[in-house]
Amino acid sequence: MSGSFEKSVKGGTKIKLAAPKAKYVEHILIATHAGEAGVAEIFRALQNRLRDSTWTIVFKALIIVHLMVREGEPRVTLKHLAETPSKLAISNFSDVQVQGTNIRHYYSYILARAKAFRDTKIDWVREGQGRLKKQTVDKGLLRETESIQTQINALLKCDVSTSE
Repeated sequence: MSGSFEKSVKGGTKIKLAAPKAKYVEHILIATHAGEAGVAEIFRALQNRLRDSTWTIVFKALIIVHLMVREGEPRVTLKHLAETPSKLAISNFSDVQVQGTNIRHYYSYILARAKAFRDTKIDWVREGQGRLKKQTVDKGLLRETESIQTQINALLKCDVSTSE
């Protein structure tokens, strides 16, 4: 089973400047339905890709992680990232490269989302709508608001309009 996920991760994170192919992404998303073990297997396969020196490979690996969070089994990937954020470590890219800066900001956003989940046990993007309206200060309104603000700040730093 792990060999097939390895193949999907490599196929989904090829150097070519194009979105990861759906056939690879769909196979990776299946792993999220296998629970923690499936997600851990994907992250084992992704670790080398995240530490690659080629920005397109690292960027695609981050896209795959984001897709696992967004479209995979709810909470499973975020829970894994919240427990072991070091699994998401990326290569160092210089500020000279526009994409290097973007990759670091995208990485920071995904990490902020995982930390917000760790702190509040809520995936604010998927299931947080309307929650703050009912929340009281005694029940953690300020803590949860701060967590969301950190996540939004990280997202706003991502510059997706750069044409490079």
